[in-house]
Amino acid sequence: MVFLMHGWGTHRCAAGLPCRPKELTALTKSLVEASLTSFDEANGKHLGTWSPGFPELQVHPESPPTGPQVQCSLHFLAQGLLKILHDQRTSIFPRDAPLLQTLRDAVSRVQQLEACVKSYFGGQCAPKPPPPKMPKYVFERKQWSHTLIKSAREYLNWLQHKFQNQISKARKTSKMKWSTQKAKNLGYFVGRGHQL
Repeated sequence: MVFLMHGWGTHRCAAGLPCRPKELTALTKSLVEASLTSFDEANGKHLGTWSPGFPELQVHPESPPTGPQVQCSLHFLAQGLLKILHDQRTSIFPRDAPLLQTLRDAVSRVQQLEACVKSYFGGQCAPKPPPPKMPKYVFERKQWSHTLIKSAREYLNWLQHKFQNQISKARKTSKMKWSTQKAKNLGYFVGRGHQL
């Protein structure tokens, strides 16, 4: 008897690349954390918090992820990171290559994660949220950017935790089905052993 098993949580993204949401979320989160570190080194570590915050990236810790909601949050996040990248490149630190590259990589992974989530959960983010609006003055833009990246890290941490929980539940269900099937097969072979 041969069993073919598909990898846990593996799907295909729009580009045909494998989509492993838990692992891709962890990678995206690490790039966002690296962006936050690079951003703080370049712009100052004590910027404070942008008081309006970003409701699009705020979730209740116990709330389950839904495809359209997660897609919309990731779309909003990618747009925000693009604004930060543009602002850093054109206004504040146009020559800070490591920061700019880290932000580019983070944007790319967030967009890839958005496609992966669509493949994994289904659904469609509609209407897509408008891009966030960056303030006018330099200090406020730095504070806004710092808060957005920090909020992104917290959101991705929540999402990674939710994917881990879903995959663990799927494994337990699969193990229970496997044990039940194995017991049935064993009973069949033991009961009919003389006819083999």
